[in-house]
Amino acid sequence: MKKTLKVDDVLMQLATGIIVPLTEKQWMLMEGRFNSVETIETGMSGQIQLLRRPTSAGKKPGWAFVEQPKDGQRVIRPFKNEKEARALIEDRLAAYERMWDG
Repeated sequence: MKKTLKVDDVLMQLATGIIVPLTEKQWMLMEGRFNSVETIETGMSGQIQLLRRPTSAGKKPGWAFVEQPKDGQRVIRPFKNEKEARALIEDRLAAYERMWDG
């Protein structure tokens, strides 16, 4: 029997810098715990959703984004700050643009 992934476990992993792979269904069940800042269309690989992620009491919310590496899959990547998150988003978009241009 497959272990159920709990939101608090995911948040703890993100707080320690771990990238968390999820199924689309798992993401849909926990998406409400995150605050969406912006949704970016990649044109090639679904959307990248920039998020504020909950942290332990007394701390500022952290940063993360969710991307879709394959249909039915999501990956949450934690970041120390918004600048780091946006830099990787820009790198991703530039890579997709290069692939599109051939």
